Formats: sequence, structure tokens, C-alpha cells
Amino acid sequence: MATVDYPLGARLGRAEISAFAGSFVADGHQVAPSAALQNAVDDLRAVGGGRVIYFTDGISSCRDDPLWIAERSGPNVAIDIVAIGKAEQLHSLAELALASGGDFYLITSPEDLFKLGGPMINDVLPEGGSFGEINVGETPPGELPPLAGEGGETVSTNPSGPLFSGGNSGEGLGRIDTGIKSCPAFDLLSRNLLDYSKGIDPVDTLPVPDPVALAFILDASGSMAARQAGRAKMSIAKEALAAAVTRIDGANVITSLWAYGFDTRLAKTAEASCPNTQEIVPFARNQSRRVARAANALTAYGYTPLATSLSAVGESLQSVRASRRIVVLISDGEETCGGDPIAAAARLTRAGVAVSTYVVGYDLDAEQRKQLEAVAEAGGTEYLDAADKNALAEALKEIVEFAVEKTVRIAPSCENPVQGGLTPEAATLLLPGIYTLGELLEPGTYRYYRVATEEGQRGIVRGLIQSQQYVTGDDGPRESASAPTAMTIDMLYPDGRPTAAQSARGAGIPGTAFDATFVDTQGIGFIFGIGDNYRLMSPDALFEVSVVPFADGVGGDAGGDPKGNDFSTISRDGQAAGHIGNEDLGDLWRYEVDASSDLTIAVEFENPDFRYRLSVFDEASGKRLGRSTKGMIRVSANAAIRLLIENRTPKTRPLFSAYTIDVQHE
Repeated sequence: MATVDYPLGARLGRAEISAFAGSFVADGHQVAPSAALQNAVDDLRAVGGGRVIYFTDGISSCRDDPLWIAERSGPNVAIDIVAIGKAEQLHSLAELALASGGDFYLITSPEDLFKLGGPMINDVLPEGGSFGEINVGETPPGELPPLAGEGGETVSTNPSGPLFSGGNSGEGLGRIDTGIKSCPAFDLLSRNLLDYSKGIDPVDTLPVPDPVALAFILDASGSMAARQAGRAKMSIAKEALAAAVTRIDGANVITSLWAYGFDTRLAKTAEASCPNTQEIVPFARNQSRRVARAANALTAYGYTPLATSLSAVGESLQSVRASRRIVVLISDGEETCGGDPIAAAARLTRAGVAVSTYVVGYDLDAEQRKQLEAVAEAGGTEYLDAADKNALAEALKEIVEFAVEKTVRIAPSCENPVQGGLTPEAATLLLPGIYTLGELLEPGTYRYYRVATEEGQRGIVRGLIQSQQYVTGDDGPRESASAPTAMTIDMLYPDGRPTAAQSARGAGIPGTAFDATFVDTQGIGFIFGIGDNYRLMSPDALFEVSVVPFADGVGGDAGGDPKGNDFSTISRDGQAAGHIGNEDLGDLWRYEVDASSDLTIAVEFENPDFRYRLSVFDEASGKRLGRSTKGMIRVSANAAIRLLIENRTPKTRPLFSAYTIDVQHE
């Protein structure tokens, strides 16, 4: 039911509107806005366009579909929503505004409603021109940019009131543009974000004109003569280096080899050995064999001049033409010549050619590791610990593969900045889509976003690293030449509490992808934060929000009470499949048994690391017939039984997995 009290075109002043509003009596039983919205949209279409302002304190409780009307309102009719109440109950109304290109206002107190009225009405009354000339959703200068969603619409929120309870002017508010015109990789990312981590089709890659310069510094000090697992550490290091550099042949990489402490002709004193650092193999392409042969000829002998070696390599890199300059220091000990390797590494990062220094610590004790970790940090990259020959080989292989990958550009960066809330309470409402952070965040700082999901839905937030680590230099924060970075997705309940899923963290080079999941068993939605506790968070940190049906639906996911009525049914052939993990703590199944039978019940999980417990109950009595954590139970039954699968994975390391059930009659 809906009525038109004043037809479009009637001239109304404050007195008429006040008298009209005062005549209302709130005595209806249902919320059914579709008829009224359709009347208003039709009236505005007839005159070429305009705006509908819909005041409400609830979502539709009838079988109407106001979203269908909003989606078909046309390009010149926008629906503004004034929602009065709690964000947890009303945030889905933002979809109406988003679908029609209108504004969404959440009012949590009468005071906010009074503040909103004047500016809001004034905003929709142009001083001249047609509706098509109004910049719908224009954000006032100085306000933060976005609430966002799919569809290429432009939507705004008005900063005169908070979008969510606990927010303040400008927090979690602003304008969005989801056309993503500046993102050439958008279609690819939409199809499968994880595939993007492997690069894009070769026809879209562009060779970098200048090569990557990769300089190795190999420790040939006396400590490398010590033995590990029956072999000299020097021999193990030579072997690992030779295996790693084979990957550079054919790539756009130039390589050099430096060493220190190797000259056995010198006296074994600090005065004689500390200056002994030298370029053994000059920079050139395709010289893995030459590097391996030169390293093989070295003898572990003298002191460890780390600072001198780093400075010498840095000077040589000044004259090398390269797109990136990377130093790899391989050492089994700290500085023994009185130098300051941390300061030397820091000077390289500040050099005009931006050298990045990786450190591979081989067989170190805690004190030695502490110094070399600091060298890596000052070098703007990371420290890789290698306790044995396998770890050393893996660390060197990882760095070389990183250098090779940097010779080819993957897909151009995607940019669709959306301003997140400063706190979980002020989280920005998002619809499914692809977004970027849009601002540089200090370590430990997060931006928060809210997603509406229904019972039986799974929310997925996938992260993608698109740039190198940001570092702070004399001229302010900047992207480093080659240091990998990290990104954290922090999953929260709507009230800001951490979920069982805790957080997901991805660390690596551009193209690294990872995901976090929330399974909604109550229809409450979730909040997630983007940032990192340890590193600067780059503005182009990308995240994709998607909401999908949970594979086994609502049944079996709410409560897991073996005596309850919320269960899924196993088919007559004894076969069933489901999913469990993260927030889904239990699945309840029912199987009908016609006559007395001996049953073998097997559960197999797709993820072999998933920990669970399987319990079988007699439906009539509630008596437990068996319990197992090994995936198989044998029971006797003469009537219907219930199977309870419980999530037993630690909440600090949550997992998610599909599983199958197989019931066999013996």
C-alpha cells in the first residue's frame, strides 16, 4: 500500500511540510517500500529526472523487491536513502542508493537527523541547469574519498553525518567511482585474482630495457672452513651458489661475484686480511658457469670485512646501467674488521642508484644473526636464515628467481582507491568488487571496511601485492628498488571482535596473492582491516571482495546441536559433501536407516591438515554411538542416525576445507 499525498509539481513550503509530517501515525505492521518508490520513480521519469529521498528505519519485510526498482530507475533518477537506526540492521539499504546512483545516510541519533535535513535538501536543489548537469555524488573539498561497489555507478555519502555508529565527520565517507578506467588488468583480475600472481599472457608483457644487476658477495673467511654434516661449509656454499645462478642464463640479468678473506698469500692478521675484498667476476650476462668456476677456486682463510665489501660493491654498481641493483651477501659470521656494515648497507639504499641488499646468514648463532638481520633491514630488503645446506640452496634460489622475475613487467597496476574507516566502528561499507587502499599507512595502522552477508554465505577477501616495500628516506617514503613487502587482512565480527579466522598475511614480490575468509552462520556480516603490523602499507595494496553461497548452505552450519532440527540430509546412496572451517564450527547430517544395520562411516577431507571430530548419534534417543578423529567409524543402528562433524583446527591457525561422507552397509 502506498499513497501520493501531494502530486509532483505542488508548491510546498515549510508550514505545509510540517503540517503534513505532523499528521502521520506510526501504526503499520510491515515495511513495504516498493510501491511508493515505483510511484516516485515514474513521476520523475515523466519530467526528465530528479531524486527520490526515502526515509526509513527498516528494511523491507514483505515480498516486494525495492532493489529491483533501484536498479531500473534509469540514468536520470537517483534514490537517496536516509536510514534511521543501527548500521548492523540497516547497512544493506546502501545497495538501493548504490544501484540508483543516490546517496546513503545512516542516522544513529535524532541530533544527526536534524543536522542532516537542511544541507541534504539544499544539495539536491540545483541553482540552474538540468538534472543531467548536476555532479551527482560530488564530495565537498577536504573530505575523504569513498564508499564503494560494482556497477560503474558514482555514489556519495554526505559527510554531515556518520555512515556507521561511532564514526565522525569524514570517517568512512565519500565518493566512489567503480568504473576502474585506470586498471588495464581489471578484467583479468575479475576472472581469477590468484592467476594474476603468475603473471599475464606473454603478449602483454614488456621487456625492461635495462638489465637487473645482481652482485654476489661470498664469504671466504676462515670460519667457512668449519664442517657441517661432514663437509666444509665453504664447499656447501659453492655448491648452492652454482645451482642458483644457472637460472640467470638467458635472462636480462648481469651478474658479478665478489669475495673476501680468500687470499692465502696474506698474513692471517686483521691488518693484512681486512682489506682483502675483491671483484672476482665482473658484470656480464649469461655467465653462470664462470661464476661457479670462480667460486670453486676460492679457499676459506681470512677475516670478515662486511662493511668494506658492501662499500666496494656499492661503488662498482654506481657505474652499472641497470633497472635494478641487488647485492646478495652470503656470510657465516658478523663483522670482524671493525667496520659498520649496517651503516654501509644504509648508504647503499640512499645512493642515487638505489641498491638493495639481501643477506643470507649461513649457520649463525643468535648474536651473529642479530647483526646480519640489521644489515638486511638497513639495506631495505630482508634477511634469509640458512641453517643448513638445503636452506642455503633454497634462499639463494629464491633471490635469483626474484631478480629474474623483475626483468619482465607483469600486468600494470590496478588503482581503485576507496577510503577505509579509521576504526572498526567507522568501517566503510563495501559491495563486492576490486579496490585499492589509496593511502600510505604506517606500520600498525589499518583501514577498515564492512561487508554485508547473509546466513549461509561466505565472504572472501583476496589480497594482491602490487608494489615493492616502501622505505623511509631523507626525502620521505618511497618505493624501494626490489625489497618484497607484506600485507595483512584482519577479519573481524561486526562489533569489532577478532574472528576465529584471525588474520591472513601475504609477503613477497608484486603479484603475490592470498586470501581470508568469513563464513556467515548468523546473517551478521563482517568487517575486515587492511594494513600491516611491521611494514609501511603501500597505496596500491589491492583487495577483492566477493560473496558466494556457502557450499552446503545454511543446513548443518548453525549450532551443530545433534538434537536440533538444523541439519542436512545424506542421500540414500550414503554420499554427501560439505565444507567446514573458519567461522563454521560444526556440520550436522542425518541419514535414514530402514532396518538394523552395521554401518561404516568414512569422512575424507580435501585438506589433509584439517583437524576435526566425527560423532554419530541415535536420532531417537540422542545416545552417542561412536566418535573418531581418524575419519572412520563403525556403528550398529536400526533407525535414523545423525552425524556431527566438528571443526577442531586451532583458532590461531584456522583452515577451511571441503569434505565427503561415505556411509556403507556391511
